[in-house]
Amino acid sequence: MPYSTIAVALACKPDEKPVIDEAVRLSRALGARLVAIHVNDPLEGKISMMMDYAGPKETVEDIRQQFREAGYPDVAETLDVHILTGKDFAEAIAEATKDADLLVLGHRKMGRLRAMISDSTDEDIANLVECPVLIVTKNPTEAD
Repeated sequence: MPYSTIAVALACKPDEKPVIDEAVRLSRALGARLVAIHVNDPLEGKISMMMDYAGPKETVEDIRQQFREAGYPDVAETLDVHILTGKDFAEAIAEATKDADLLVLGHRKMGRLRAMISDSTDEDIANLVECPVLIVTKNPTEAD
């Protein structure tokens, strides 16, 4: 199956350069369209009654800026960006990748104990999407 559309799911974190690098490298090598996906929590950008702050809502421009900072200003200008809102990130990404041929995801290594007791978000996503998934390690030399 040819890869004509490659999706990359981003959390808008500073450690995602390896994920962006791999997504851009693959899209260029295969001549594939690149689509960036981000899911905002419905509470992002709001302060609740409990005084919790879920952080800022990410925008299309935030994603484009991430690509510029990673060294891909040309890609940033033509990138197809999908900003979604949902509590279940895995389900939202699975729905957004229905037409993708490949999904590139970042993974943060976990310590042994944490890996034994909890699934990571990328595992949840990989279990739900219909296309192949490429997992890129964000922090190859460390584990939390």
